[in-house]
Amino acid sequence: MFPELINPENLYLSRIQMNALMPILILTGGVLFSMLLATVKIGSIKTNLLVFGFTVFTLVLSLLWTITHWVHEPTPIFTNILAMDYFSCFFSVLILAATILTVISSYSYLEKINIHYSEFYPLLLTATLGMLLLVSSTELLTLFVSLELMSLTVYILVGLRRKISISNEAAIKYFITGSVASAVLLYGIAMIYGALNSTKISEISAFLAQQGSEQIWSSHTLLLGFVLLIVGFLFKIAVAPFHMWTPDVYEGAPTNITSYMATALKAAVFASLIRIMDGMVGNQGVSLIGAFGDIFYNTLWVLALLTMIVGNFVALMQSNFKRLMAYSAIAHTGYLLVGILTGPMAGYSGVLFYLVAYTAMNIGVFIVISLVNLKEEVKISDLRGFGRKNPVTASILTLFLLSLSGIPPTAGFVAKYFLFTKAIEADEVLLSLAAVITSVVSVYYYLRIVVIMYMSEESSEVEVQRSPLAYFALAVCVFLTLNYGIFPSGLIHAAQKAVIF
Repeated sequence: MFPELINPENLYLSRIQMNALMPILILTGGVLFSMLLATVKIGSIKTNLLVFGFTVFTLVLSLLWTITHWVHEPTPIFTNILAMDYFSCFFSVLILAATILTVISSYSYLEKINIHYSEFYPLLLTATLGMLLLVSSTELLTLFVSLELMSLTVYILVGLRRKISISNEAAIKYFITGSVASAVLLYGIAMIYGALNSTKISEISAFLAQQGSEQIWSSHTLLLGFVLLIVGFLFKIAVAPFHMWTPDVYEGAPTNITSYMATALKAAVFASLIRIMDGMVGNQGVSLIGAFGDIFYNTLWVLALLTMIVGNFVALMQSNFKRLMAYSAIAHTGYLLVGILTGPMAGYSGVLFYLVAYTAMNIGVFIVISLVNLKEEVKISDLRGFGRKNPVTASILTLFLLSLSGIPPTAGFVAKYFLFTKAIEADEVLLSLAAVITSVVSVYYYLRIVVIMYMSEESSEVEVQRSPLAYFALAVCVFLTLNYGIFPSGLIHAAQKAVIF
């Protein structure tokens, strides 16, 4: 296999392949040129402003190319270690859009907290490049390298507030725990290769289709490899009990990076997990033939339930806004696992729709928080009376919180309804009922913020920063949250097409 991967003849790209790969090539060039641009000064133009403008240009160009050259038929690249298809295009658009919103809302925020370093933009572009490679990877080693390209740059971004101890602590914790998870995942890949002499997902899928689960049980190496691979992914998406890093990292990271991690990073890892799940279990969902499938299914079922319970009930006790959003993210991961358990087509399309809705409303929440001149520790109590002092900004935040809790007519409501109804149709009634109940619990801690903003007699002392770029990003998030709540059919259709591998 490996001689095939490094054979120079395999580096040839046809015109169709070049067009499909161009968004990744644009980002690669953007990373290299932005690093060069960060070291020069042109007249009186600020270096940061120059790199910011180039970064936005690179991301928009990559996004427009993806949209105008949308790949409808799978296009294998480099002997099928990458596959550019409808699925990868869907997630590329989502990731690039989330990154653009993050970048344009970050300029004034980074200036405000005095961490507007020019290296921020090349790092963010590099992380985005890793994500685009990750959603297109159909070979486990390529997947691992893409995942690490993304993770290593995010570790640095988390510690961007280099003079603040809580940020340094968060970066170190994330690096150590993330490295352990990466080691577990890589060890799983090595064991799978040792058992099957291949790391291509298509070849692993073909082997499982021929041999069935009996072969998995008979090979302890293969069995352990699968377990370690899945455990590595469960850590990356913060599934309980592998979620302990999330609150500390969300709290310590700059608010714009917290937003980026909660949306683009989560979407990229879920996309890769869906590819692996589809390759391993095909059209059977997680219910593989035999005892292995039963254990695999039951384990994921319990973890999904545990994640929803831990995320929602621990969020009830939070007084720090970013820690509350961290446990909220954990809870939403539990909902997304319900879609994974539901299986291909119905369940996976529900996951894709949910990720789009979650990205829009979650970025919106964090943009509002970044606009508010709060102390280093963002406490919910600081928002007392905020609704009376800043009615427009407070109403926008309220919209996003209502969407996160699943109140119509928002995208959050449609996402939960679509995901849970598909799960019920797939006979996941008990887990869907648990998801609905825990979702009702989430209404309390989301609406608690709304009550504090509007019904507290105290007057808010916080001020809202005036940033046209951030408000433009906020307006986009508001539009998407309402549009996909009222007119969801187009996105539903795109999500259903994307999961036809």
